Parts: sequence; C-alpha cells; structure tokens
Amino acid sequence: MRIYVLPLLAALMFASPAQAADVRIENAWARPTVPGQQVAGAFMDITAERDLELVAGATPAAAAVELHFMRMDGERMEMRELESIRLPAGKTVSLQPGGLHAMLIGLKTPLGGGDSVPMTLTVRDGAGKQSTIEITLGVPAPRD
Repeated sequence: MRIYVLPLLAALMFASPAQAADVRIENAWARPTVPGQQVAGAFMDITAERDLELVAGATPAAAAVELHFMRMDGERMEMRELESIRLPAGKTVSLQPGGLHAMLIGLKTPLGGGDSVPMTLTVRDGAGKQSTIEITLGVPAPRD
C-alpha cells in the first residue's frame, strides 16, 4: 500500500499552486519556443494577502528574467520593461499574453511541450523586506 501512497502524495504536491510569503501563484506557464529562439513569455495568476510588489524573477533556463507590460495601440505594439508589478492585497494580478508578463531572456535551450521550468520570484513589502517564492512553469504543447 505504501508504494501507491508516495506517488499520490508527490502528484498532489506538484499539482498544488505555489504559496509562500503571503502569496499564491496559480496557472504558471511559459510559451513553448523553437530552436534558436532566445526569449519566451511567462505567465501566471498572483494573489497576495497583503500589499506587495513583484520585483524580480530568475530561472536557470535563461540568462535573465524581466518584468514587462505590453499593449496594442491601434496596429502598433508597445512593450516596456517594468521595475516592479504591484500586487494589491486580496486581488489577483494576472500575468498574461497581451498584458503584464515576465520575459525569459537568453534561453539556454528551447522550451518544449511538457517541459517544466523552475523559477524563483522575488516580492517586496512596503518596508522593503524581500521574500522569494519557488514555482514551476509548465510548458504546454505548441498549437498548430
């Protein structure tokens, strides 16, 4: 019976959203890439129990992680790097395509469907205290 309990517990642990430092991360994923592609978007839903700011990210899969804002202005795309993303208490902030997101810059290898990418997020409170949260980005299969 123990043989079946351990895999079940492991599956439940990895299926659960990440939670630390009064922050809940759900639906974390990154876009699949093609060979030679150097950047990928990372997306997630973040809910903080108290006012915080997302100030940084890091992953061994890329040289850097940048926080970005993107929007369309007519037919022109505007994208800019942000110093931080506000996480108001009790409100879910969605990092999603076409809006706020994280960019994985300088990918070391392509991201393929079914891959899991470890990522560390850094949040800061109003007093300047920083905390880190370990998450895993799932990579879905590319759409045709």
